[in-house]
Amino acid sequence: MKRKRQILISTLFSMMLIFTAMSLDQSNFDKSTPENEIISKVIPTVTTAKAAVTPYHTPTSDPIILLFIWLTSGYNLQPENQYTYVNNPKTLYTDSGRSVVDALLGLLASPHYTWYQSTDGQNWTQMSQTTKELTITPTKVGTVYYQQMTRWYGLIPGLLDTIVYSKVAFITTFPSPINATALSVKANDNYLYNNQSSAATTYVTGTPTPNNATGNITWKVNDTSLATVDSRTGLVTANTNSKSGTVRVTGTMSNSDGTSVSGYVDIKIGGGLDDQTVDEGKKATFTVQGKFDEKPTNVVWHKVDIAGKDTVVTNNNSDVLTYTTANTVYATDNGTKYYAVLTVTSGDSTTTVTTNKANLSVRKNVVPDISINNTIFNSSYEDHNSENTIINNVAENDKVIHRITVKDSNLNSALTRAEIQIKLPKTSIIDNVKVNNQDFTDYISVSDPDNNQSTILTLRNLNFVTTKDFAIEINSTVGKNEILSFNSNVSVNGYDTGDNLLGQYLPAQSLQLNFADNSINLQANDWSYKTINSYTTDTLLDRDKTESSHLEVDDKRRNKQALTLYLSQKNPFKSDGKVLNSEMRYYQQDGSYEVLNENGTLVSETVNGQRLDSVAWQEHEGPKLYISDGVHEAGNYTTQLEWSLVESIS
Repeated sequence: MKRKRQILISTLFSMMLIFTAMSLDQSNFDKSTPENEIISKVIPTVTTAKAAVTPYHTPTSDPIILLFIWLTSGYNLQPENQYTYVNNPKTLYTDSGRSVVDALLGLLASPHYTWYQSTDGQNWTQMSQTTKELTITPTKVGTVYYQQMTRWYGLIPGLLDTIVYSKVAFITTFPSPINATALSVKANDNYLYNNQSSAATTYVTGTPTPNNATGNITWKVNDTSLATVDSRTGLVTANTNSKSGTVRVTGTMSNSDGTSVSGYVDIKIGGGLDDQTVDEGKKATFTVQGKFDEKPTNVVWHKVDIAGKDTVVTNNNSDVLTYTTANTVYATDNGTKYYAVLTVTSGDSTTTVTTNKANLSVRKNVVPDISINNTIFNSSYEDHNSENTIINNVAENDKVIHRITVKDSNLNSALTRAEIQIKLPKTSIIDNVKVNNQDFTDYISVSDPDNNQSTILTLRNLNFVTTKDFAIEINSTVGKNEILSFNSNVSVNGYDTGDNLLGQYLPAQSLQLNFADNSINLQANDWSYKTINSYTTDTLLDRDKTESSHLEVDDKRRNKQALTLYLSQKNPFKSDGKVLNSEMRYYQQDGSYEVLNENGTLVSETVNGQRLDSVAWQEHEGPKLYISDGVHEAGNYTTQLEWSLVESIS
């Protein structure tokens, strides 16, 4: 025979109408402020304009130079505008060159120089000076313009000559000196090669403040083993013995009153490539340095391994000046070298430039690469999630198993020793600990200072020198607990050979024990029906929509017996003693219904082992209110329903 135990849980349901008031706050905007406000006005005190200067001859375009290889002819040092005062000499410096093709066509040709001058920038006369440099000592105030022609010819002028014209420069003479207060210095090229057959060069120039200062600039370097400089022209020449470093070139402008101002620029001297140092697993990038007026026609990258074997790593007929390695490996990449061969083609002439061999240093990666996986099992009662990180309905005397794997994937890791900490319920008893299927006894258990419901189990001295992979199993017996849930957190502390803490490592997931209390908790929620008027008759009203379940169920029973759930109505809808002429109908999914009464209507039922779920009716099912014929007085009608839960016990 079976007997039934009935649990009655009742709640009050009210009919209610809720009005929602909304207000719209309209912001005010101040449009009195103008969109544009004039902060200040600046009016120049003096406006000047110079008449256009017509050169004696159209200046030759700047030469195209790839490193030290001239692809076109022209001037790499143009005469600069100069300012002076009466009887103070000034010198115009120039430098020009021929392309590799022009040089081959006129092997025996030599340069000849012709200067032209103009006092108005329009009419020109040829000067008698035929030197590369032109020194002028003015005797009166004013501006005179100058232009140079350089012509290369051999024994027979006019045969395969190369002719280039400089830009126009002027010398302006003042009645008295103008002193400089500052000097800005720059270089045409901030990188010079030190490993080519011809010395690499560049020019430095200085701009004084004010720019019409009348002093003269002299140049010097701080390390002549890296590069030298012409003290007058600013021509910087790199060394050719592959010595690398950074040279500082300083310019000093001397004023007529004995004062001076200085400025400097740094120029890097090297073989084209810098050594690179990267962490293991990272990529290294090598970049050909230097100024390129035009890209090379082809760049071939080479790798020299630690055994000295030279291998072409890329040759796509490319002009790419950068090469990036694959992810580096310490054992095979540390100490390797890289270099590039650049091919320059100009007409029928082809020239190659080979960079230095740059060293690749790979720092061994000693950072631990720790991965932790932890799972939990209840061998006494199987109720867990699919990931085996949560066990439910844990009861006293259950046998619980923690399985933890810890792995260091970095073979070069500095990790030599580790401690593993895991939090367990305070009432748990440790049955045994196994590490890699061997009994392990080097552990301690202490109370958790942050939680009086837990203890901290610490496994000590796990040796990561001999192995990098540990499988840990902790077997415990659960005691009696007053708490309903417990988070069993795991952490790993790693140490190096000096017993220095390298870091604390945590798993991606935590473990949770949910204890059984063999209870079932019900929470009934109110609902309401739509408003009716006094003459509403023969009408079926739907419930207003609710966000939550109509009956919330928390089934924590470990041994789940079969249940039946009923809903009953013992009293009609009333308002201040007035009775609403109505009936509550409970609709099934198939559209049939029965009227709720004090005997109860079946809502749901379970079988043995099945959890009771919360109740949330769809719109077409559940209790609906039928309004009968007659006149209904105004009021707020309510009634009381009862949920009845019946558990079958054998």
